[in-house]
Amino acid sequence: MRIPSPRWLESELRDGSDIASVSFCLGEHGGQMKRGEHITLEIDRLNAKGDGVGICDGREVVVPRAVPGDRALVYLRRKRKGRFEGVIDDLIEPGVERVDPQCVHFGVCGGCRWQDIAYEDQLQIKETLVRRLVAERDLPVALWRPILPSPVQDFYRNKMEFSFGSSQDGTPQLGLHMRGRYNRVFDLETCWLQSEISNRIVDSVRTHATQLGLPVYDLRSHEGLLRFLVVRDAKRTGQVMVNLVVARYPDDGVDALLEAVLADLHEEITTCIVTLHSGKAQVALGEEEFHVRGDGHMWERCGEMEYAISARSFFQTNTLAAERLYETVCELAGDLVESDVLDLYAGTGGMSLHLARLARSVTGVESVSEAVDDARRNAERNGITNCRFVGALAEDLLADAVGEPLRYDLVVVDPPRAGLHKKAKRGILDLGPGRLLYVSCNADTLAEDLRDFVDGGYEILVAQPVDLFPHTPHCEIVVSLRRTQDWNPHSTD
Repeated sequence: MRIPSPRWLESELRDGSDIASVSFCLGEHGGQMKRGEHITLEIDRLNAKGDGVGICDGREVVVPRAVPGDRALVYLRRKRKGRFEGVIDDLIEPGVERVDPQCVHFGVCGGCRWQDIAYEDQLQIKETLVRRLVAERDLPVALWRPILPSPVQDFYRNKMEFSFGSSQDGTPQLGLHMRGRYNRVFDLETCWLQSEISNRIVDSVRTHATQLGLPVYDLRSHEGLLRFLVVRDAKRTGQVMVNLVVARYPDDGVDALLEAVLADLHEEITTCIVTLHSGKAQVALGEEEFHVRGDGHMWERCGEMEYAISARSFFQTNTLAAERLYETVCELAGDLVESDVLDLYAGTGGMSLHLARLARSVTGVESVSEAVDDARRNAERNGITNCRFVGALAEDLLADAVGEPLRYDLVVVDPPRAGLHKKAKRGILDLGPGRLLYVSCNADTLAEDLRDFVDGGYEILVAQPVDLFPHTPHCEIVVSLRRTQDWNPHSTD
């Protein structure tokens, strides 16, 4: 079964790599593996990033888009830190059956890696990966629940970030990054993860930017104008936010571009923002926002709550699956009628407000000031008076509370992919809540943090994976823990 190869790999193969020169692993390889050759490889596991891993000549070979059970012809693209990185050139025997991908960019795009795998098989692979990463830390889990699927698998994302690039003739490109090539952008035709209206917005922005001759920001010279396009769309309310990130503003060209795009999309775009980002960092954030249409935020409904979302605010990218996530959090939180809850990394208040309907009080902690403003606005909009939000880093708030009469019955954490800051873990253990809920989108860092909590005297009651990211190796995991009589707040010192 031929697997679509990225364009850069096809170029390398045409430039002299002899596909007939194949080495065999599993004891059959006669010499030292070298970059640029082909090997046959059996994939026995996934790493924490969701890439397939096999062993040849005693060395790990990491193969994106491969899954356990695959036997494949693999091109060794490079060697790094003692391990090889390869790409599938031919799938000899699939570990799971492959299906025809819908997306014309599959194999080139760095986004969805598993669109050629049936969704039921994706779920099984994810659940196996999550369980293995936790088991490798020797963590006892009283109850593993089966993974909850996303209600939808296509057009599920409510936020997409697109990058500008330039073709060889200088024509503006707008799309996503090639896998493994963060300095290379391809023109997006249609994406099956974002919303359908986002596809039309991308096409309109690219068309008018080309017609106006607007220059794209160059990463080497740090000259140019257009940097990023961020589109957010609310699945329940239908509101759409467009955020154009540019290197300078005010600018007549930017105004002309947005005027043309807004004319194309009419009233479908409810909020339009220009973000000025004059720094060198290649991120879709900036130092100042300008509101072209609307007041800078959009409203979304998730479960029984309505949320204001600003350009910089975090909100779960799959609204419909997030409803299942919040339901799971509330269920695992248990009886909160007489309980006070601390929600760390609260974002726009997604979990805080759901928990506030059940608890005596909730305190949400968030470091992004715009998100804190949104969270407070959300509490007011939903008529919730027993929930307050504090602008602070979680580790700083916990450190400042040392020696204070700060007591919470339940602590909820939903940290970034990197996991909990060491000081935050130390602070939670010092606080010693009776119950702890950990929500994570990275099973590897989750398992690392859980090890510290178990060593500190907590036991893991339930682990529930929830899929918010179809066609990727990622999912959310909700874990409930309970303090035991072996609680030792100084275990991580």
